[in-house]
Amino acid sequence: MSSSVLQFNLHELLALLGLAQCLFALVYMASRIENMAKSVLPILFFLVLALAFLLNLARRYWEPLVPYYTDLVWLFWTTCVPISALLVLQIARITKVPAYSYWNILLLVPMAYAISLSMDSFFGEFETWLHVTGVVVGGISLLTIWTHRAWLDNIYNHKNGKERFWLIISLVVLNIGMLSISLFFINGSITLADADFIRTMLGISFTYIASTSLFRLYPQALMLSHTKEKRQNESLSDLEIDYAMKIENLLHLEKVYQEPNYGRSDLARELEITESLLSKIVNIYFEKSVPQLLNEHRVEDAKMLLKQTDADTGTIADESGFNSMATFNRVFKDIAGVTPSDYRASVK
Repeated sequence: MSSSVLQFNLHELLALLGLAQCLFALVYMASRIENMAKSVLPILFFLVLALAFLLNLARRYWEPLVPYYTDLVWLFWTTCVPISALLVLQIARITKVPAYSYWNILLLVPMAYAISLSMDSFFGEFETWLHVTGVVVGGISLLTIWTHRAWLDNIYNHKNGKERFWLIISLVVLNIGMLSISLFFINGSITLADADFIRTMLGISFTYIASTSLFRLYPQALMLSHTKEKRQNESLSDLEIDYAMKIENLLHLEKVYQEPNYGRSDLARELEITESLLSKIVNIYFEKSVPQLLNEHRVEDAKMLLKQTDADTGTIADESGFNSMATFNRVFKDIAGVTPSDYRASVK
């Protein structure tokens, strides 16, 4: 009596590991989503990446049965590239989903496939043309990130900035890696099997990095625990609590208070609510006034700069969002209990 045993080679085991990581990410997000709009991109990315891993895992068994199997593998791996570019744009401005016009970059993939079919009818070498057009898709995706590099400025020094910075770097490396794989295949340096293996390794590396940091970058979209803790006062409606969450994101992630003279009217205008409603939300949710809330964040930034840099206090005041040295010194002492100079001396 014979029995068949399912066995995996190294590449299939790695693909299985990547698939498991993606499924974990999808289940985690599905169980914690509160704002679908801000979660579409990471969900879409992990879903496409999971299908790419699945196709690599099942190639030995499904390829003889499924027409155009290699084309499907190319389709999902290549689609990861423009989606990752969109994800970079969202991570850079985490409270804002990229505008609909940016999503047109996803049309590059079917366009690349159509061009490959057309070129194959004239010159043959369909797989080579797939990788040539894949290089174009990767190049345009990287160019999209590059043209919006201003969005990435100063991320590293912001709160949660280091995580966002390294996640963006890992996505850029993923794009460069996918582009390089296609180039190496075109010039004959690697085989199609080698290309699949290297893509799998790149995908696993990114999913590991993302699984340890990505979820912490979507506080409003993915995390619910501190929202429940803040709902102690029933005088705030669900809509008002949502505005409070937006205020947290504007303060912690976009650092809106760093703009000199930024105040109550500016914050209300950004949220598209009245100043009186803004004051009510801030008073109840944060138990502070709007000026106090903004100034406390400014002082925290100033403390970090005083401790970590040798910049003069005038520069620090400006970088932290104060419009004058007199205001900076007064507010800093009111909140920190010491002058900026005394604080610097105590921490150096």
